[in-house]
Amino acid sequence: MKREILLERIDKLKQLMPWYVLEYYQSKLAVPYSFTTLYEYLKEYDRFFSWVLESGISNADKISDIPLSVLENMSKKDMESFILYLRERPLLNANTTKQGVSQTTINRTLSALSSLYKYLTEEVENDQGEPYFYRNVMKKVSTKKKKETLAARAENIKQKLFLGDETEGFLTYIDQE
Repeated sequence: MKREILLERIDKLKQLMPWYVLEYYQSKLAVPYSFTTLYEYLKEYDRFFSWVLESGISNADKISDIPLSVLENMSKKDMESFILYLRERPLLNANTTKQGVSQTTINRTLSALSSLYKYLTEEVENDQGEPYFYRNVMKKVSTKKKKETLAARAENIKQKLFLGDETEGFLTYIDQE
């Protein structure tokens, strides 16, 4: 994705976010996280906070109004309900009848939320030099890593590699262009 388009999309998502997510974003720019990573994380936060509103966990009118206390008081059961929601909700793609998102997507979502919670409970400082809160519910949530054998990984990337004569043909093509 072109950088300008990516930055436009980031700006649109930032307008939806609560103040503490904007602080997180600013902090991670200083690390620096790539804009692509931050964009993907913001999309995951949008999905999560939309669910928080839809499920009634917060009675805020919009995502940007969700108070920090909602994250502080989020239970493990709430997070597990969110994971079930991801697994069971119909996909928004008209070309599929599949229910739920993939385990890879769930892992990415949980990684984004874990990063936000770590920031809020360990990295950020309030006026007294303390984090915003201490309870990190994400440390209690289990993730399932997709395990692949080396042979399976090799098979998955085989189509993306130039093997044998393909390499020579590609180099000849580039040389002639």
